[in-house]
Amino acid sequence: MAPNPIFTNAIKHPEDVGVGVWRRRVNFDQQGMAAGTVPVVNLEKGSIVLRAYVRVETAFNAATTNVLTLGTASVPDSLVTSANAAAGSTGFKAGTGVDIGTELAADTQFFAKYTQTGAAATAGVAEFVVEFANPRNWTHYNTRGQS
Repeated sequence: MAPNPIFTNAIKHPEDVGVGVWRRRVNFDQQGMAAGTVPVVNLEKGSIVLRAYVRVETAFNAATTNVLTLGTASVPDSLVTSANAAAGSTGFKAGTGVDIGTELAADTQFFAKYTQTGAAATAGVAEFVVEFANPRNWTHYNTRGQS
């Protein structure tokens, strides 16, 4: 099945300025979750992630560990860490990853990842919410540099 284009959104044009919010719901058994390849949001160079949250609707119930994160391919918990998510219990939880508050140096795709140990999970639903500031004040449109 082809990925949903909403969650692999095309990079916004520089004139699309202001604050934006993306939401993405994920399931424990969704294809790509264990590999960390479920796209949640793609942000443009110069964007700043203001806040990231996870709302665990249905607790993830693997027997030993339930590791749910949101981040880049190289830093899987750069927005929401496993400790933030505490996927074994429901609730609305704030992320504290290293990319929050940092201007993105390049176009960046963020992915959901869920890994587990012990007896396999049979339930788990979460929704990620990412609030970000779009880039502003371009000095060189062609190089996409910030002023």
